[in-house]
Amino acid sequence: MIQPLLQPQKASKAPGEQRKVFSVSEMALTIRRQLEREIGQIWITGEISNFMQPASGHWYFTLKDANAQLKCAIFKNRNRSARFTPEDGQQVLIRAKLSLYEPRGDLQLIGEYIEPAGEGALQIAFNRLKEKLNAKGLFEQVHKKPIPQVPEKIGIVTSASGAAIRDVLTVLKRRMPQIPVVIYPSLVQGDSAAQNMIKQIEQANQDNTCDVLLVTRGGGSLEDMWCFNDEALAETIFASELPVVSAVGHEVDISISDMVADLRAPTPSAAAELLVPDQSEYRQKLNQFKRRLVNETEHKLEVAQALLDRLIAQIVHPKEKLVESRAELRELIQNLLVAFRETVSERSTDLIDLQYRLKSFDPQFELEQRQDELVVSQGNLVKSFQDLLKGKQQQMALSMQQLNDFSPLATLKRGYTITEDESGKTLTSVKQAKKAKELTTKFIDGSLNSTVN
Repeated sequence: MIQPLLQPQKASKAPGEQRKVFSVSEMALTIRRQLEREIGQIWITGEISNFMQPASGHWYFTLKDANAQLKCAIFKNRNRSARFTPEDGQQVLIRAKLSLYEPRGDLQLIGEYIEPAGEGALQIAFNRLKEKLNAKGLFEQVHKKPIPQVPEKIGIVTSASGAAIRDVLTVLKRRMPQIPVVIYPSLVQGDSAAQNMIKQIEQANQDNTCDVLLVTRGGGSLEDMWCFNDEALAETIFASELPVVSAVGHEVDISISDMVADLRAPTPSAAAELLVPDQSEYRQKLNQFKRRLVNETEHKLEVAQALLDRLIAQIVHPKEKLVESRAELRELIQNLLVAFRETVSERSTDLIDLQYRLKSFDPQFELEQRQDELVVSQGNLVKSFQDLLKGKQQQMALSMQQLNDFSPLATLKRGYTITEDESGKTLTSVKQAKKAKELTTKFIDGSLNSTVN
């Protein structure tokens, strides 16, 4: 309600009583201020008549219906955002404030926003651009680039001083503070905002230091966010080599940028949550993987230890093998001594026999001949003994060498290793190793387990 401007004067009690007297200008100013303060901003609908647009660029017209009319003015700085030019007889919806034009004392509306009655001009323009870009395929899912699960660096195109950047940075710091952020400051409202954002998106692609780009701003009126319905901006987002996430306004606000982007987020904060995972969840999963790995490792070690115990039980200790070899060597030496004694005994018997036969022949010649034969026989006997002894020695050395060659310790001392599969079978080729899952390689001073990949 508009409060009374003047209180009614009471009847004068004396001829000289003081009166409050207004000039016309003061009265007009008081009325204008009262109107603007009490009524404020309103929405009003009516029919355009007497539309004029002088060289100043301002719009002047009468807004009327069947029973009344009001003068209306929309100044240049406001009407430039309108998406149409009013015509006489057109029904419109205006957001304005009621005021008083003091020079003529006319009651008038000062318009701030205008659109055709029914479906607004901005909505008409939005639908037309949406149909155009849809026909060109800019909204098709096949063109959407994947968003990295954990980006290495995030680029943000938005106002450097707006609430949106503060919300985004707060969420990023809470969820994954170690991911660096590059801010490409841009206007996000007004006639030059779309071109400004285009420049920053192209700059981000040229820098190529980020692997995802967020285009965002906070909530506002449809006119405030209209720059995100710019055709050139939509084509720039579509052509971006970097995947683009769009988060404009609130959840109910849908822009052309949202539809052409690779991913749309309902709010700037929601975009930040979609861009990076929560590090606390990662830590929880990591701890789960760690526990699982420890349990599986302990189980595999237990299985491997059991297998090792079985293999150790099957292995003959080299010391035992050496004891067996020494026993065989002693047996060979004993056999050699027995053979030597038998040979000596046989030759001694032959010598005695020859001596007896020699005595039976008296002639000196025969004696001398027999003596020569005896010398030869003795020489042959010695040579045979020496040859036999040498052969036995060589045989014994060969046996000892073979015994040493067959010793596992000798093989390991020469730098060789013995490789067995999980069943304890000794491997002799790469093909056998490829079929095995786990290998045990034995050295002179220990063993090494390995897995075949």
